[in-house]
Amino acid sequence: MCKPCPFTNSKNLIYLNIKKTLRNLSFILVILITSCDKDEIEINQLDIEQPENTATETCSFDSLDITANSTINIDCILNLNGETITLPKNVNFDFDGGDIINGTLIFDGGIIDGRLLSSKLTLEGQAKLKSPDFRFYTIRWDITEGKVSDEIALKNREHINKVIELVKKLEGNVFELGKLDVYFNVEANKLNRKYMTDRAIRIPSDIHFKMNNDTFLRVQPTRFPIYYLISVYLTDNTKISGGNLIGDRYEHDYTPINDTVGVDRSEHGWGFLMGVIGSHDAIIDGVKLNNATGDAIIVSHKLIRNPDGTLTDGNRTSENVVIKNCVIKEARRNGMAITDANGVIIDNCQFIDTGKGDQAYDTGGNEIFSSSGALPKYGIDLEPSRVIDADGALLEYQRVENITIRNSKFTGNEFGDIVNHVASNVLIENNFFDKWVAGGTSNHVTIKNNTFESRFPVDQSGIFAIIITSNVKRGEELVHDFIVSGNEISGYSVAISVSGDNQEILNNTITNCASGISFGGLSNSLIKDNIINCDLPIASFGYRTRDAVAQNIMIEGGSVNVTNRPINIQGLNQEITDSTIEVTFNNIDLNTSSTNFSNYINNGENILFRDCRSNTRLEKDGSTDNIIVENSTFEN
Repeated sequence: MCKPCPFTNSKNLIYLNIKKTLRNLSFILVILITSCDKDEIEINQLDIEQPENTATETCSFDSLDITANSTINIDCILNLNGETITLPKNVNFDFDGGDIINGTLIFDGGIIDGRLLSSKLTLEGQAKLKSPDFRFYTIRWDITEGKVSDEIALKNREHINKVIELVKKLEGNVFELGKLDVYFNVEANKLNRKYMTDRAIRIPSDIHFKMNNDTFLRVQPTRFPIYYLISVYLTDNTKISGGNLIGDRYEHDYTPINDTVGVDRSEHGWGFLMGVIGSHDAIIDGVKLNNATGDAIIVSHKLIRNPDGTLTDGNRTSENVVIKNCVIKEARRNGMAITDANGVIIDNCQFIDTGKGDQAYDTGGNEIFSSSGALPKYGIDLEPSRVIDADGALLEYQRVENITIRNSKFTGNEFGDIVNHVASNVLIENNFFDKWVAGGTSNHVTIKNNTFESRFPVDQSGIFAIIITSNVKRGEELVHDFIVSGNEISGYSVAISVSGDNQEILNNTITNCASGISFGGLSNSLIKDNIINCDLPIASFGYRTRDAVAQNIMIEGGSVNVTNRPINIQGLNQEITDSTIEVTFNNIDLNTSSTNFSNYINNGENILFRDCRSNTRLEKDGSTDNIIVENSTFEN
């Protein structure tokens, strides 16, 4: 048995500290000379986090009293001299400042302290860690920090995966990384989730991959268009926290390229810092993700679904995924894309400067791809594949449903903050936006209690806070059951634009927007108790529509105070031939700061004003008697 050194007084303690410092410096010097060429690393090796191994004395295996059920305190450097040693049953190895190197231990039960693990020790048989919390040090695992060659970055990836697999095998459940800065070669050239995962840092089930603010995992710059830096593939109960994941957006080689099956991938838009693929009960907490060439995070499934949206045999979608307290910055394509999932919560995250940079073109009008943003350029993109075939059948090859986005901040995202392209049962609440939330072919979406403050001049056209669009024939409506309520919106050219079926626009406060609420093709909807106050030096409007068909619409309560027309309707319900009232304005104050402007209806039909009050007139131009006024006051 190796004995502890018998230093007890203060002089001896000082001597020990000096000796330890000199030994560490010597060890680091050897690494600087032997581990890599001078031009392969640009990091101060003195900054590499050091393990707790302090022993300097060596000992032999034969000197240890190892019997079944024994516990061995390793306080020396135990050199196995290249041997493979089969241990008795249930031998335990405790850490006491020592190390075990240069050999293989075959366990038959037993425990080993994680601080004794390194690339210089091979374990076989059955054992488990003394503590399920494992601390990772690059210096013990043949991983090189700083800028390195592609070959060394590849070894870095292979080696960290071996350590993760070892900790998992030894029943560890926390893999903790401290101060480190490492590049990993994760390049791929085929858009296949399993293929990409095999080339990524792989986090398995029931593991907490725990980083801190000084942990930096970087993508080795590459010419290949596809990668995951970290993959969470078909796992259960995986957690990733802390740390910094850095893509190669600004070092990437954007030379045109085809993938291994001949598909043109010249856009280079598939470099993901994190892929959550067919995983259940995953938590991503407090991670900072910067400079992805594609999306910072993608949440998806294993395989394409059946056309009716059911899962194919052997398929898994991602379920019960929580992404919280994360900062996602300068992703080239999207901050986050969700393409197939059931149950994702995004809470208290920041999405910053997604997709910045203009698309370049050559003299022939062809796209030239670079580090500039790539479409769609959204903070969050809910984008499953759902199409209508030539026979009119709805095909759902992917589904996104039961999504919550809350308490988050979206700033500087190039094309928009959230696009709900195709999703169901979505809640967007208590967020801050400086561009827009867009809804396409989606249903059962609630957008409530958010703050929208436009970063654009109010007179810049085409800038909406909330836009819900529908281009489907009536009776085949796929955009329906939105609730937009309690939002505070200021400084937009249009605050809310809504189409679709069975929509509710309730209790929103709209301030200093060029237009308050605009509606297009809309049916069976309620717009109620909205406050529109737009006191601008430019013309501002309350309710607007143009060339639309609106059926069974109630607009009631609240008030309008604008500088131009409180109501501006042009070309409403021209396709309706009967006299049925379709749009009712009920119990609303409709005021303008200039009586030069009226409530204006041009070629509008099937409209009722009931119990409304206005300080300006109601002007009808080209409309029939299908505009009815009941118990309402309009100034002449």
